[in-house]
Amino acid sequence: MSFGAYLKQSRTLRELSLDDVATATRLPPRILEALEADDFTPLQDRAYALLVARSCAAAIGLDPEETSLRLEEQLQQLEPGTAEHAPLWKRLWDARPREPLVWAIVAVTLLACAALLFKRH
Repeated sequence: MSFGAYLKQSRTLRELSLDDVATATRLPPRILEALEADDFTPLQDRAYALLVARSCAAAIGLDPEETSLRLEEQLQQLEPGTAEHAPLWKRLWDARPREPLVWAIVAVTLLACAALLFKRH
């Protein structure tokens, strides 16, 4: 059973409407409809989707941790490939800092180390 079907079935078994859950969670009903339809695109990112799933679970009367684990499992299955299978150079390249300030600090540190090495000789 998909995550959305599980959530919808749990909600309907407790005789709650989408509006009831939307009111309890203070989320727009369209977000809840998307979650129940297994459409995760309006949920921005993984962390937000897990937060929404936890609050929906609490409003429905489910265990929030178990519900978020179910969602996490489905999201992992939807991913085309995991980063662990990528070559080392690609993981390092993707993990590099992108902020200019970080690069400036790295460059100054390398220059200072080089200056100290040349000063010794």
